[in-house]
Amino acid sequence: MSNNEARRQPGWPEAAAALMTYLVLIAALGLWMVQTPSEQAALRGIVGMGVNGIAGVAALLAAFALRLRDFHAFGFRMTKPKWLAAGAALGIFAFGLSFLIEAAYFRFITEPNTQADFQAAASGGTLSLLALLLAGAVFTPFGEEVVFRGVIASALNRYGPWAGVVGSASIFAVVHGPSVILLDAFMVGILTGLLFRKTGSLWPPFAIHAVYNALHLLYYATL
Repeated sequence: MSNNEARRQPGWPEAAAALMTYLVLIAALGLWMVQTPSEQAALRGIVGMGVNGIAGVAALLAAFALRLRDFHAFGFRMTKPKWLAAGAALGIFAFGLSFLIEAAYFRFITEPNTQADFQAAASGGTLSLLALLLAGAVFTPFGEEVVFRGVIASALNRYGPWAGVVGSASIFAVVHGPSVILLDAFMVGILTGLLFRKTGSLWPPFAIHAVYNALHLLYYATL
C-alpha cells in the first residue's frame, strides 16, 4: 500500500475516536439498563438494541470528523448483488454455526442468560417483536458494522488480513463481554471481516449481520 493510499484510509486516530465514543455510550446504556426494573425487560431489550445502533453511528461520526471527511473511506461503497447474496447466505450459515458453538460452550460452562431481555421483547407480542427486529436486525447491525468494519477493520487492514480480519473480530468480540456471546461475536466478526476485506463495502457484512440477528430474534419469539 502506498503512502497516499494509507492517508486515504482510517488509521489509529479514527479507530481510537470511534471505539472510545462507542464504549462511553454503551457504558451509559448499561447503567440505564441496570437501573431499569426487570418488569420492563422487553423495553430494555428494544431500547438496548436501538441505542447500540445509535452509538455506532455516533462513533462513526466521531471518526469522520477527525480527518478524512469521506464516507467512502469507511466502506460506504456500492457493491455487486452477488456479494449481498453471499452476505445473506453467510448470515444463515453463522446462525446455524452459533448453535454448535453454544452447545460446545455450555457442556463445560454454566452462566446466566444474557439474552433474557431480547427474548422477552421477542415474545411480547407482534408490535414488540417488530420493534425489536427494527432495532436489532437493522439499527444494531448497521451501527456495529460501521464501527468495527468501517472504521476499525479499515484501519487494521493496512497491516494485512490477520490484523484486519482477526484483529477487528477480536475487538468486536471483547466488546460483547465475557459470555458465550463473545464466541458468537468473534465468529460473526471473522465472516464479516473477510467479506469486508474482499469487497471494500460495508453492505455485504451488514447483510451477514442483519440476517444473523434477525434469525436469532425470530428464534427467540418461538421459545
